[in-house]
Amino acid sequence: MKLKSLALIIALFSTTTLFAQGKLTVSWLFCNIVEGYDHDTKCEIYIDGNLVTTSTVTKESQKNSVTVTTTPGKHNVKVVNLALYEGNWEEHTIANTYSIDCLYEGSMNIGKKSLLSLIFDIDSGTISSNKKLKGCPKKKK
Repeated sequence: MKLKSLALIIALFSTTTLFAQGKLTVSWLFCNIVEGYDHDTKCEIYIDGNLVTTSTVTKESQKNSVTVTTTPGKHNVKVVNLALYEGNWEEHTIANTYSIDCLYEGSMNIGKKSLLSLIFDIDSGTISSNKKLKGCPKKKK
């Protein structure tokens, strides 16, 4: 009887582990947008070098987010913001003549509910946090 119970416990644990999923919600907003430059944007999310999703398209002035699922554990996460300019999607980077690099890349431990919040601040660059976005930082006087 003990052997059957142990086998059942092992089987249940194995099944739960096999089907465990981590969720990562990536949210972002832009701060200090220059008048006349409220581009259509979207973000591509890469996990361990693989494109896993592309967000919906919104204006820079609108907050946006996307959630992806992956195996729990440590992963390399990359977020690339793209801007629509003259009918073409291009990386929102200084190399493409934008004010800042709207990129994030880092190693994250993804669990059942993980969060990556990004602020693309035209004045001070990209800011990342694992806490919920509260809006643009207040300017120092």
